[in-house]
Amino acid sequence: MRKAMKFAVVGALVGAAAAAAKAKAGDQPADLPVQAAMGAGCGALTGGLLGFGLDRRSRRKLKRRMKLASVVGAGALAEAARATRKQSRKARKAAIKAAVRAAAEAEKGAKTARKKAVHAAELARMQADQLVEAGRHRRAS
Repeated sequence: MRKAMKFAVVGALVGAAAAAAKAKAGDQPADLPVQAAMGAGCGALTGGLLGFGLDRRSRRKLKRRMKLASVVGAGALAEAARATRKQSRKARKAAIKAAVRAAAEAEKGAKTARKKAVHAAELARMQADQLVEAGRHRRAS
């Protein structure tokens, strides 16, 4: 409605000026205010219609631009989602590989710890056997 109001005012001024100039050039100067008012009314009507049409046109253009921008924005968003999906797949694969490596290392560590525990238990049993033998010899003597 902005353009309609602006064009109506401009049209009224142009219409009044044109009608006044035409009436002044004529032979009846008494009709000047009436002719100017009629010219202003016609000019305002014409300017208002022209401004209304331009308003509608600019709104349609804006709507079209917004649709295009949303399509472009949606395309960029979809591309970002696709890239994120690729990155998350890569991260997931890397995490799985790291977990498998960590599990393998933990298994190796558990085997080593088990071997050391078995060895320590054997040494403790051997020492206990030696102490028992030493105790038997003391008791026997």
